[in-house]
Amino acid sequence: MTLPGREIHVSSWLELISELHSQDLVQVLRDEGNHLRSPYVFRGMDAANWSLETSLQRLPKTQSTKPAVVERSLLRSFRKYASAGAFDKQSEWYILAVAQHNGLPTRCLDWTASPLVASHFACGDERYKNDDGAIWCLHAGILRDINQLANPQIASLRGIAWVYDTKLLEDTFADVGALDSSSSKGDVLLLWEPPSLDLRIGSQHGLLSIMNSGTSSQTGFLETHCRNHPDLLLRIIVSAAMKSEARDMLDQNNISERVLFPGLPGLCSWLKRYYGTSW
Repeated sequence: MTLPGREIHVSSWLELISELHSQDLVQVLRDEGNHLRSPYVFRGMDAANWSLETSLQRLPKTQSTKPAVVERSLLRSFRKYASAGAFDKQSEWYILAVAQHNGLPTRCLDWTASPLVASHFACGDERYKNDDGAIWCLHAGILRDINQLANPQIASLRGIAWVYDTKLLEDTFADVGALDSSSSKGDVLLLWEPPSLDLRIGSQHGLLSIMNSGTSSQTGFLETHCRNHPDLLLRIIVSAAMKSEARDMLDQNNISERVLFPGLPGLCSWLKRYYGTSW
């Protein structure tokens, strides 16, 4: 499968760190105090040949049933069976963020503002230690411009944010159905910062991506726009042979399950790997 974006292959920790902190990815903002800031968001994946397929799209039932029907049923049942009062007066956007955070199949994908956190997810699962991993680097500023050109309703969002918060989405789209209704004006792929539901989101610098259709392919969207915007997406391919080194160096830099998944399960996952044999 041909995936979108430019590819850079790395085979050592030093190469990975160099690429993640290159001048292309971390830029000097002359009009914002000369700070070094990255316009990119990152997503780590254990296998380099995986596409950006959402958990809703991977759900077997959606292969033979309309995904929109399944999605509505999932969200309705999630709200109905949650603890009493859990979502009183909360918008559907808030409920969707909670659902994604707790493993319900949704149309969202997880991203992070931290390249090292993405590196953890590119080489964090021993089951894929023999597969090259990948870190997807998506330029949030270019994506914002693409969205605003494609969809007038997105262009009407106040401010110049590259990543939207829940309140901004609520003000423009009452719910997911309202977002879907805008698809007739053009496909969009929004970056959305969910509410800080618990320490895990903050620790992972978590972000979400979402399209204005539950059936649309985020991979396909990026492939289409990479043709005219070559800097939109970069994929850093992490060699399987260096995953063990990267894993140890991430631990050395305090990027581990213990930190990214606060609580006893995360602690136990880290200890199991830390005191086991190196990959």
